[in-house]
Formats: sequence, C-alpha cells, structure tokens
Amino acid sequence: MLTVMTTPNPTARFEDLLSTRARIGWGGSVPTARPVAKPLYEFGGGFPDPASFPYDGLVEATRKMMDAEGADALTYGDPQGYRGLRELICHKYRFYENLEVTPENIFVANGSGAALALAFSAFVDPGEPMIIEAPTFSGSLNNIRRHGPEIFGVPVDGQGMVTSAVRASLEKIKRSGRRCKLIYTIVNFQNPAGPDLSIGRRRELIELAEEYDTFILEDDAYNELRFEGDSKPPVYALDRTGRVIRAGTLSKILGAGVRLGWLCAPPAMLPAFQGFNFGGGVNPFMSRVATYFLRDNMEAHVKVLVGVYRAKRDAMLRGLWEVLEGTDVEISRPQGGFFIWIKLPSATDVARLEQLALEARVQYTPGGAFFAGTGGERHIRLAFSYEQPDKCYEGSCILAKAIRAAGRS
Repeated sequence: MLTVMTTPNPTARFEDLLSTRARIGWGGSVPTARPVAKPLYEFGGGFPDPASFPYDGLVEATRKMMDAEGADALTYGDPQGYRGLRELICHKYRFYENLEVTPENIFVANGSGAALALAFSAFVDPGEPMIIEAPTFSGSLNNIRRHGPEIFGVPVDGQGMVTSAVRASLEKIKRSGRRCKLIYTIVNFQNPAGPDLSIGRRRELIELAEEYDTFILEDDAYNELRFEGDSKPPVYALDRTGRVIRAGTLSKILGAGVRLGWLCAPPAMLPAFQGFNFGGGVNPFMSRVATYFLRDNMEAHVKVLVGVYRAKRDAMLRGLWEVLEGTDVEISRPQGGFFIWIKLPSATDVARLEQLALEARVQYTPGGAFFAGTGGERHIRLAFSYEQPDKCYEGSCILAKAIRAAGRS
C-alpha cells in the first residue's frame, strides 16, 4: 500500500484583505482566562453545570415534538424565530419578571452573543461613542470592539452602573458635537462584578436616555437564577418611549449548547436586526425541542438550578473567607448568577499569583479581560458554576492560599 506523507499547507497572506471590522478586532482581544493544562479546578469560564442538564427530559421533549410537528421542525422557519419559542419567552417574562410583551416583540438569535451582535450592528458604527460598564462581560466587550466604537467606560458599584458617571459621559459626548446612540448594561448579577442595577438607577438610566436621545441595551442572562433578594423590574418594563432593547438567553437555564437567545424590542425595530441575520429563522429544530421541554418543566427545573448554584456559591465563598479573613481583600457576594469578583489584597504580586495558580491547576480569569482600557489589574473573576460544591470549596481554599503566598513582603 502506498503511504502518502502530507505536511500542513502554509496559509496564504490574508491580513491585508480583511474587512474593516475584522481588522478592528484582530489581535486586540484580552485572553479571558489563563491557559491551564487540564485544570483541576475550572473557575475560568461561566460554564453551566453538566450534571444539571435535563438529558432525559430533552429526549422525551424531542420525541413529543417530532410526533407533533415532524417535517416542519426540519425545514426553514419564521425569520423572526419559531413562534412557539417566542410565546414561551413571553410566558417566562410574565412569570419571573411581571413583564408583559407579545411574540411580535421577540427576535430569536443564535445565543445571546449573536443577539447582542445584532443590536451592535444595527446601532454602532466605527468611531461613534458608546457607553458601557467598566468592568463588563469580556465576551460582550470583544464583540463591541469588533464594531469599532469609541468606548466610554463608566464604573460599577454596589448598585450597579453608576448613572452619575453615565451623565458625565453623555455630557462630554454632547459637548464634542456628537451623540451616543447606545448604552450597554448588564442589569442583574452583573458579570463580572455581581451587583443588581438598583431600581432608582434603572429609572435614572431611562431618564438619561430620553434627555440625551439615546437607546439602552439591557443584557439579562441570569435573572431566573436568583438565590436571594427581590427581583427588580426590567429596564424594558419601566420604559415608556421605546428606547430599551432587552437581550436574553436559554443558555443558563437549559444548556449553553442549545444556542438560543433573543432580543426583545419594539416591533418596528425588528427589521433592523433581521437585516443582519440569515433567512429561514434561527435553529427551528432546537427552538421546538427547547419549547416542548420548557413548557412543562421550566419552573421546576429552574427551582432545582437555583439550589444547585446557590450551594456552589456558598461553598466557594466559605473557602475564600476561611483563608483570607483578616486581609484587605474584597470579595463580592452575588445574589445570583455564576460569578464572584475579587479585588486582591493590596500587597498581591499578580504575576506570582498567576504562577502559583498555574502550578495548582486552578483556572480563573484576570480582571483586565473585563475592561476596555486599563483597569482590573488587582481583580480576578471566579466562576462557581461548573465545579461541584466540594471542588468549589477545595479549589477556592487552594487559590486563597496562593493569594496569601503571593503577598509582597
């Protein structure tokens, strides 16, 4: 038998041919997590708990769906998304947030990242000012960078996005003779810092949008996963002039591989998003499977998830504080979601901490990944979502000891 030896073909030079948007983002992204070979403790990415996935329920939902809908599930669908899923999203909003919308307000996308990209593409041009939180979700930040705006980062405190800083940025932009068309905010269990945007600030943000003639993109991936505290009305529900776009996802309550997210917006705005989407609707098959499962199981399944993730958060916090008590560390205690945000003790040698964590095979995300410019050098983000509670406790103890050991003498 003749054996043919092959070698990888070189890649022809292509950088000069990249689009403007591709060049903007080329090489500019901050790594979201340090490389750790086979981490023992995966605290870097916000991965849902695989043990929580409803395997049997999805199999049964698929069977029921195929019996009921057959070929319709395997052909092109509604460009706005499967109506049954849009109806389910409306029910979810009504049940968890007392928000009344119709299926005509919902545009289904390929996960929340794609949904946000549709909104950015519809409203943001290169060089235009855009206001975001500092810190903000690294995935959204890299998405925003690809669109090339001038980014105005405003701080986050215990009540969420600081609206006085939003006003200052809007005023600065106005004085320059320009207009900010979009404000991006993560309203519940802000990723990575953890706070909810307070009701007062939600109202202030709407007032600012009206005063400065801009729009708000409200990102909410975690609202159902609330462990404690009261749910707050969405910014979308408080809006009276059609200035708010709301993004959501099924990734955190069903599975990230489902890849179903959406935008909720005034119906007249939806064609602006559809122009950037493929025809035939997003994943008509999986949209039906998700709908058939969640119609019968959403409330019970989410209740289980809340217990699962609360136990993980508590285990991680317990491990951190057992070791770091008495230092000047600052550790968030989110009321829901997936993440803990840490401001390291003032004497921490960050490079030394990275090395110690690497040796212990503890994965985390450095704070710089969440800022458009400088900032976050003394911060790290831990995800408690993936590992089981015993590993959340054990790994956080190990990391906390590394933080102490990395203190400058």
